[in-house]
Amino acid sequence: MRRILMERSFFHQHLQFSRSFTKKLNEQLAEVGLYHSQWLLIYYLKEFETATLVDISNYLDVEKPTITRTVNRLEERGLIRKVPSKDRRERRIGLTEKGNEVYGEAGKVVKSFEQSLMEGMQETEIVSTIRTIQLLKKKLN
Repeated sequence: MRRILMERSFFHQHLQFSRSFTKKLNEQLAEVGLYHSQWLLIYYLKEFETATLVDISNYLDVEKPTITRTVNRLEERGLIRKVPSKDRRERRIGLTEKGNEVYGEAGKVVKSFEQSLMEGMQETEIVSTIRTIQLLKKKLN
């Protein structure tokens, strides 16, 4: 019985944290005119240079129509561009120069936000938390 209560509490705490994290991060990212979902897409493109909408959808585990809407908004703002592809059916995108600049600005905001959250945590606590998250994510896939 105690384990069931602990599991319920664990996942409840996770959901509460996740919502609060996203809300607070959105408040911080507003400085550079982004939302959390847009930051994730920009971050992905910075890491992988170019990608298809399917690549991004799979990586973020988000439906393709949601990715398409976010991509369209970022494209309208001049942060991403279409990249020529060998396969005409495939829509490949990458960051523009302006997108790279926004990545730099937003990266500073995110790093500061994350550091403030983890302030006072021991390295062993951080490592343990990362391991737990990775284990649970693996079980979902």
